[in-house]
Amino acid sequence: MKYHVRILRRALADLREIKNYIARDAPETAQDFVDELFETISGLAHFPNRGSTPRDSRLRKLGFRFLVQHPYLIFFKVRGASVRVYRVLHGSRGYVDLL
Repeated sequence: MKYHVRILRRALADLREIKNYIARDAPETAQDFVDELFETISGLAHFPNRGSTPRDSRLRKLGFRFLVQHPYLIFFKVRGASVRVYRVLHGSRGYVDLL
């Protein structure tokens, strides 16, 4: 079964910010890295329950899971036959308060 993957507006904004940040130092690799993030996200259509559950109990109760695309974390939820991507955040950020 193939799941429908939806990247929410805030996650799309995160991806634009990541591209702009990387482009400041390495413009030739910025788009390639963001493309890798999109590829990881699109893989959720076939394997929606991969990844890990957050250590934070509130985020676990809310149903969040995350994937690591070093150094970024892709936060998502699986609901029925769909996957919603909420945020793409640098692993060093205090992500608990951002979700």
